[in-house]
Amino acid sequence: MFARRERWRRQVTWMNPQPEGPGPHVRKTVLPNGVRVLTERLEHVNSASLGLWSTSGSRVDPPGHEGITHFLEHMLFKGTATRSALEIGEAIDDIGGYVNGLTDREQMHLFARTTGEYGEAALDLLFDLMLRSQCPEEDVAREREVVLQEIAHVRDSAEEWVHELVPQTAWPDHVLGRPLMGTDDSVGAIDRESLLRHLADQFHVSGRLVVTGVGRVDHERIVALTQKNTRGLGPSASGMDTRAPTFLAEQTVVTRPGEQVHLCLVYPGIAGTDEARHTFAVLDTVLGGGNSSRLFQEIREKRGLAYNIGSYVQSYQTAGLFVIAAGTSSENFQTVVGLIEREIERLQADGPSEDEVARAKVQLKVALALAAESTGFRMQHIALSEIYWGRVLSIDEIAAGVDGVTSEDAHELARSVLGGDRRALVAVGPFDGEGGRHE
Repeated sequence: MFARRERWRRQVTWMNPQPEGPGPHVRKTVLPNGVRVLTERLEHVNSASLGLWSTSGSRVDPPGHEGITHFLEHMLFKGTATRSALEIGEAIDDIGGYVNGLTDREQMHLFARTTGEYGEAALDLLFDLMLRSQCPEEDVAREREVVLQEIAHVRDSAEEWVHELVPQTAWPDHVLGRPLMGTDDSVGAIDRESLLRHLADQFHVSGRLVVTGVGRVDHERIVALTQKNTRGLGPSASGMDTRAPTFLAEQTVVTRPGEQVHLCLVYPGIAGTDEARHTFAVLDTVLGGGNSSRLFQEIREKRGLAYNIGSYVQSYQTAGLFVIAAGTSSENFQTVVGLIEREIERLQADGPSEDEVARAKVQLKVALALAAESTGFRMQHIALSEIYWGRVLSIDEIAAGVDGVTSEDAHELARSVLGGDRRALVAVGPFDGEGGRHE
């Protein structure tokens, strides 16, 4: 069990596909109650990756109970109507694979990786966890402490905490800007009754459930298993806030002891469904992806001012963020910020070169090709494709979208999205006397 933290790492949101006809290997069935089942059988593998995806992520957490979806994800493994926590552990070991959960701002999902022989047993276990969890009273207080320790662990790491503060700083007045894992106070207010109510209201909802399987799987058998387990689910009884957030050019500076300042410059990004997603991926790669990127070359290689520096695109259904992250000394903090802004200005003024764009496209296509060899990646890909677009695009079509990006496209996007006064700043480190707030 773990929360998805938007750390500074390469993102693959540009792989959310454009609807242009059915994917060549993916089968889809929509049950009468609205539950969607998507599978992709791969004859050359013996493994199977299976997932239950709910489109109710932490954005549906009620005010005062921020973090309840993440807390609930933990509690799903503590006991169901048919299995104790020990029996859940035994069932996981019985399939000889890996079972876990993940919470994001727009989805929460359970997944399993095993061999095809145990795929149906794994999926049956996932249904049991998602649909028949009891959230035992004796486990709620104990797991609350675990969640609070997880929050403290992230907060104690400046390198992780700075990324947790990014959406809170850029979107402070929106549900996407709330802390995904909650706060000490909000988690402390969550009890068994609120967990069970949240589970029923937001996750036992047929129209929000997507079932996926990739590898040595049988579509008809997965559909039958899904029908058996979800026949009692109905449509949502409560709405979801789908408004786009408003980006604010705010600053959050947290003072704490340490050797380094960890910083993020944050710019408005794009929604995961935006037609410019491939262009943004290329622009991101030119600026902060890989050893030849502008930021890596200018700030690390030429000047030695940072060990880690890079960028990433974080996209949701209605909005996104573009984040440049670095770690440096407090003495070099302002210098590094200035150099990053200078590279942004250069991109706006001149755009990337043809060689830079060509190199970035190779990086993106090779990363896609390598990732596509994983059943776990393909399972995630078809789920998010369905959630965002309602269908699945082939890997070749995605690569073609990347291939179609020109240097002029990237230049225009840099001019329209980056720079100016639309920039937020988050920094955590030794800022004594520089106006930072203490924790």
